[in-house]
Amino acid sequence: MTKQIHLECCWTDQPIHSLKHDFMMLANTVFGSFVTDNYYKAKFVDNIYGPSLITVAYVDGVAAGADAMWRNDLDSTKAYQTVDTCVLEQFRGMGLFKRMTYQELELLGKETLVYGYPNVNSYPGYVKMGWQVDHLYKTLFFNTKKETIDSGYAAWWLKAQNGISYINKKGDYYLVRKHESKPVATLIGRVDEATARLFPKTEGWSLLRSFEAKSSIYNKNKSIPLVCNQKWKIPYWKIDAI
Repeated sequence: MTKQIHLECCWTDQPIHSLKHDFMMLANTVFGSFVTDNYYKAKFVDNIYGPSLITVAYVDGVAAGADAMWRNDLDSTKAYQTVDTCVLEQFRGMGLFKRMTYQELELLGKETLVYGYPNVNSYPGYVKMGWQVDHLYKTLFFNTKKETIDSGYAAWWLKAQNGISYINKKGDYYLVRKHESKPVATLIGRVDEATARLFPKTEGWSLLRSFEAKSSIYNKNKSIPLVCNQKWKIPYWKIDAI
């Protein structure tokens, strides 16, 4: 018997309660319990750029997959980051990911800039859709010429994250993200002193820096994939996967 698939979408400033519930349930089932009410509020409701788009795919009336186009502008350009993409295991292979993405792009407008950092499951789908692909590899190095983080973004989104603190190196301030299982931290970028002091201070960690390198090979243990529907330079500090 043919499965009946339908999609439902809503903007986060005009939420549909059942859709928000199903979105959070699916994300937490697939990834673990990380999409709390506080997480949802910080990411989607308090967003400094504007409302995001949430999509849920239903198969025979059952919530089967979800995706979000998270408003996350780039250099004053309206843009969305595809995030929290998830499909329950029993519904994979039905094309739900592709259906959700195309539905969202139709609603956003085909010329709208969209980018993301997919996991190993969704990465091949973006490649098949012809999106531009780069990779970011990690290496041990501290680069004091790191990009300057937008203060508004830092105060909104980075401040809402766990494990981010600041360091002071020769009078300059940088935000770093601590790795739970390793005695190292990843350098995110430079900030001004006022922004730095919104975060706890730390010192003494070894630092990891990532650099960009084009590649056609995705190694999930060594690289963070970046996909984009246009050729665009994405600031390093926008990468929530580091």
